[in-house]
Amino acid sequence: MNNCSAFFLVGPTASGKSTIAHILAEKKGCSLISADSMNVYRYMDIGTAKPLVHERGKINYYGIDVVDPTESFHVAAWLDAIKPAWLEGSIPIVCGGTGLYLKCLTQGLDSFDNENYFKRDLLNRKSLNNLQDYIKKHLPDEYKKLNLDDKKNSRRLIRLFERGESGIKWQSGHKVKLIGLKYERSELHNRIRERVRKMYTNGLLEEAERIKTMKLSETAKHAIGYSEAFSVLSGVYKIDEAMELTIIRTRQLAKKQMTWFKNQMNVEWIHINKETSNNCIVKKVEEAWDRIGCSEVQF
Repeated sequence: MNNCSAFFLVGPTASGKSTIAHILAEKKGCSLISADSMNVYRYMDIGTAKPLVHERGKINYYGIDVVDPTESFHVAAWLDAIKPAWLEGSIPIVCGGTGLYLKCLTQGLDSFDNENYFKRDLLNRKSLNNLQDYIKKHLPDEYKKLNLDDKKNSRRLIRLFERGESGIKWQSGHKVKLIGLKYERSELHNRIRERVRKMYTNGLLEEAERIKTMKLSETAKHAIGYSEAFSVLSGVYKIDEAMELTIIRTRQLAKKQMTWFKNQMNVEWIHINKETSNNCIVKKVEEAWDRIGCSEVQF
């Protein structure tokens, strides 16, 4: 597919971008693409804060409920899942905070080796020894910097691929401008705490109970919120402890996302606070999109 464009709205987790994107999709009469790597899993709704079916209204969503949580998933499959959005005739909105998904969509990949380059497949398919050998070969300098414990940690090894572009060739070196929503850190932390509280109020434990007997992929098993909920169900944590751990992990994710946006993307930030209404945010995003136009995507 060539000559495709999209409007982008990005930001860290809990920044309210999904709500704003939905309002804008309704106004534009266009589809909405989720660039959130956890939204792809069916049956994992509350803990991923994805828009539920009854909340989506007449908007066609792509990149949501693509696979069961028992399956591994990678960015190539995500790109395939969202392509039909461009067959509807309107320019879709891409909304999310998974940096690798956004970069692949805006810059494309010149060499697309799923088994080698994408952390989820590496985690599920390769043994620790194979993963060590692969990284020593392709990222020798990065590997040398790791301490002994990190070299024995599969998840730590895979994070090497999240920090930069080593081993990945992009079709385009041009970083298109994206629009993002940004709260001050203290306010974002408050929003994260409230989101976690609502997850438990809305039935996260019940949802975790329903899926815990599945043979979950490593990604799903260790997902933020679910890992802690499973520990509550098994008696390892009390609910308050699990909530606090989920808050901490979510804050860490938000920090990691902002670092990625700073180093890997070209984002024009709209600064908002708790007093900023949705109508005001929508207006600011529309003004920004009118000014910079839609962005070309790469397949």
